[in-house]
Amino acid sequence: MKYFTFFKRLLTFKKYPLFRTANFKHMLINIMIISILIALPNIISLFQSVDATSGLGSLETEIPDFRIVDGEYVGETETVSIRGNDILFSEDMTTDEMKDESSSILIGFLKDGIYIRDVQNSGFDYSYISQVETDEDLETFIEQQTSSLYFYVLVYIVFFVAVIMFFAVIFLSAGIYVLHLISQLMKKKSRFMNWFKFSTFATVAVLVPMIAIQLTAGPLLWWLYLLTLPFYYHYYAKLPKVKA
Repeated sequence: MKYFTFFKRLLTFKKYPLFRTANFKHMLINIMIISILIALPNIISLFQSVDATSGLGSLETEIPDFRIVDGEYVGETETVSIRGNDILFSEDMTTDEMKDESSSILIGFLKDGIYIRDVQNSGFDYSYISQVETDEDLETFIEQQTSSLYFYVLVYIVFFVAVIMFFAVIFLSAGIYVLHLISQLMKKKSRFMNWFKFSTFATVAVLVPMIAIQLTAGPLLWWLYLLTLPFYYHYYAKLPKVKA
């Protein structure tokens, strides 16, 4: 398949000038893959959160007594374990404090809102579930909304990936434009769109191991993106000189 041939060329440093033959479909596929890879840890965490939350319905006796008063959790502090995940109920810890900790907690019903690990911004205030004011309301909410939760998560994921796609295009374009200008200053025959095509393949190639490491080991090692520098340099070196 021609699409995978470009990755072979990238990794073997062969026939770099032929990246100009990549078409719009290839770029679109790469941008979609880039966006999904970046969103993947959040997507997995969201589904784990929904799965764990839906499981609370079978552990009614373990949910501590609490009330939501003026948008704040007031009640007992307790950690409930379900399906291999921990859910924390606490009136002492805030979402900001939870973000700063390396914790095994997947979901937290905390003083100022709901914490979901690995999700962008992590904290949601209780107004998002205004119908939940007590532990009994939470049990009822879970029973009634479990089937809908997966739909809401899917809608959120589609929106989240779309937003990442938008910013991915902006950030890639900004970086590539700099390389394009440098190439022109160095009297190279440079085309912005050819640089962009090449960049999408290089980014996908490096993001795959980066996200794999994050999912298996925990930390996201953004510095690994520097591994693309040899690819970019080789592409630059293969650009023909502008004839005088």
